[in-house]
Amino acid sequence: MADRRSLDGRRVLVTGAAQGVGAAIAERVIADGGKVVIADIQEDAGAARAAELGDSAAFVRLDVADADSWAAAIHEAKEAFGGLEGLVNNAAILHLGPLEELDPTHLSRLISINLVGPTLGIRAVAPVLRGHGGGSIVNISSVAGLEGRNATIAYTASKWGVRGLTKASAVEFGPDGIRVNAVCPSMGNPEMFAPFLQHFDVERFMNGTPGPKLHLGGRPTETDMSDVAEMVAWLLSDAARTCTGADFVVDAGWTAGTFAPGMPGF
Repeated sequence: MADRRSLDGRRVLVTGAAQGVGAAIAERVIADGGKVVIADIQEDAGAARAAELGDSAAFVRLDVADADSWAAAIHEAKEAFGGLEGLVNNAAILHLGPLEELDPTHLSRLISINLVGPTLGIRAVAPVLRGHGGGSIVNISSVAGLEGRNATIAYTASKWGVRGLTKASAVEFGPDGIRVNAVCPSMGNPEMFAPFLQHFDVERFMNGTPGPKLHLGGRPTETDMSDVAEMVAWLLSDAARTCTGADFVVDAGWTAGTFAPGMPGF
């Protein structure tokens, strides 16, 4: 029986793949037999990452908030590998601080990258996937798209929006054989969010809710980039062929609830 988990020959464009979670996803796609287009606004870092990954990777410059940039990136991806069967909308930025201190310019930029970017990406890649008889789109949301937290209002709004975009797109493009899902990683591993959290009290932020959160084995939330990449690769594969319009949470129980050690029996 064929291995439905394999990405053998599958061509996937990953945004924000020059570093961090995007880079981990790109590496996993190749490890599972696929080819990856590293799309990023960071030209030097993106080209270097593609060179490290070898012939199964290519770099294209992409400003996700710009429709013309998407058109050029899709064209270059087709030139490099002949087409695409998958898209991972990973690129995002984070703004921390009180809403009343949020500069409208920063708000506009965040929404443009975090929400408009994935929307333009789906719009640009859908005709290509349709031409190949279907495909898989994975949008990276966040546990911030499942709950609320102070100091992240703009980011939280954008990630809730990504989940709505995911569900509406799954319905709209389902008849074309295109699956659209969302992955919601935790913020439990500071490495995943290091570029955003410099000069910020991460420990206080993560533990700012009343009462300890539920975590696997009683440990602090332990998820890393490889966990997210594993989930994304599965969603890109035929093993997830009946999954669409859904949220897949990778958070070690962060959003499951609060564990109360003082309750009877604990």
